[in-house]
Amino acid sequence: MPKHNVFIDLPKRELGNVDAVFEINQDDSRLGTITISKGGLDYYPSNAKKPIKINWSQFDSMVKDWNEG
Repeated sequence: MPKHNVFIDLPKRELGNVDAVFEINQDDSRLGTITISKGGLDYYPSNAKKPIKINWSQFDSMVKDWNEG
């Protein structure tokens, strides 16, 4: 089973203008980065220049749909 490491860089204040950043690694290789803000989350797959953007309403629907399946 692959080893997964998740690193987080949180701001020292309430999430506002500074995003929370999660680096996702598998077996010492970067899978991607997730940034979380008040508006939603952005996922940057490894080596991607543009993120996959998901607002909180989309995220809520996606998780609920996934949970039903």
